[in-house]
Amino acid sequence: MVKITGYKIRDVRFPTSLTGDGTDAMNTECDYSSAYITLLSESDLVGHGMTFTIGRGNDIVCSAISQVADRLVGKDTEELFKNMGKTWEYLVADPQLRW
Repeated sequence: MVKITGYKIRDVRFPTSLTGDGTDAMNTECDYSSAYITLLSESDLVGHGMTFTIGRGNDIVCSAISQVADRLVGKDTEELFKNMGKTWEYLVADPQLRW
């Protein structure tokens, strides 16, 4: 039984707006960015996840990830994986956050 002990979140940004890479008619000033999380455990096992944004607001996504990740710390991975539907419900159904 392996427990999640913590996490690290990284706000990774690439200044693509300087060269116009990745822009289109609607999104003319994109800075391709990624909110990246590493879940830590009491063993050598780690988990990784990421999502992409186009710049401003990536800090908001990182903050949201932190709020959800807080709910994983101290949890047993076997229990989390045993019923992914129940785990998903637990992660997204916090009455203070889902509003």
